[in-house]
Amino acid sequence: MSFHVCIVQPVMKRYRLPFFCGLADRLQRDGVTLEVVYGTPWAEEAKRGDNVDLPPPLGKRVESRYIGGKVLWIPVLRPLIRADRIIVEHANKNVLNYPLAIANSLKLKRVGYWGHGLDRQSDPASLGERYKRRSLHWADWWFAYTAGAAEYVRHQGFDANRVTVVRNSIDTRDLREQVVSVTEAERMAMLSELSLFPEGRRLLYCGSLYENKRLDLMLPAVDALHVRLPDLQLIVIGGGPLADEVERFAASRPWVRYVGPQFGRSKAIFLSLADVWLNPGLVGLGILDAFGAGLPMVTTDLQGHGPEIEYLEHGVNGLMVAPNVSALTQALFDLLQSPNQLSFFRQGALVSAQKYSIETMVENFAQGVLQWVKS
Repeated sequence: MSFHVCIVQPVMKRYRLPFFCGLADRLQRDGVTLEVVYGTPWAEEAKRGDNVDLPPPLGKRVESRYIGGKVLWIPVLRPLIRADRIIVEHANKNVLNYPLAIANSLKLKRVGYWGHGLDRQSDPASLGERYKRRSLHWADWWFAYTAGAAEYVRHQGFDANRVTVVRNSIDTRDLREQVVSVTEAERMAMLSELSLFPEGRRLLYCGSLYENKRLDLMLPAVDALHVRLPDLQLIVIGGGPLADEVERFAASRPWVRYVGPQFGRSKAIFLSLADVWLNPGLVGLGILDAFGAGLPMVTTDLQGHGPEIEYLEHGVNGLMVAPNVSALTQALFDLLQSPNQLSFFRQGALVSAQKYSIETMVENFAQGVLQWVKS
């Protein structure tokens, strides 16, 4: 018997392409057809520079509307009508979720949620979070990003037998292969282009540039660290609302380079130049970019991390320190001054990249779908 599954996404991120293509191939082997419908990036989202299109017929882009920065409307009809199973992001802002919840309760459609479970950036006592705890029961199946997210959903009373742990990931193998393939000539050419000397110790920030990334901790910390380590260099990759602030910071410091959003080969070259991945603010899937490149992650113990923070093992593949400039500066100083510890952390990062691979995520998600189809 053939089944049709439709996944609805707010937008299509570049890092999701390998997952959806791999999932479609995996499900097809068991007679399940996948269709992914996604919306148009709104202005703030478009600034991040990492939105793409998923090739048809697998992908279908629609003209969505993000109203008042609070309500997202994704106009989907035909894909939902023909779908036997529908998977949507569990989020209060998604207007589509409400009619789907009614359809699910009336057994007209079987709807699954895909998400974090607990929003670490919100107050658990807030109206929005109380509402989400209630609404998480309005689905027939749960695809939880991580083991911690799954435990939270189960703790709220959702049937444990209808929860799949996805192990949210990116294509760490492809990234690793790209980084390993970077030649010494490419590295030297990039350093020459950046006017950075080869012998320096390098920190790398790679991600969106917005308030929750806590540049107010990172920039003063690297300034203080540069006083203690004059050969220190910082490379910042990414785009977003705070890009101008980073540009101003780099303009007055010859040891700092802001290179904007980077993808593919150029990104791999930049990652190959670094010793440590620094992100003192919100950590999400970027932690797997770090691990795939063999770089330890250094972050701070702030509320608001994504569920993927569970992948950080303090003292094994990175460090989590107190959220202040002095603690961050000292941790980076100690790590950069200890080649043995840095080497140990880098090996731990590579082991984690293999554990949290896109292949594992595809198989976990596919098994959840197949169990759901058979249930």
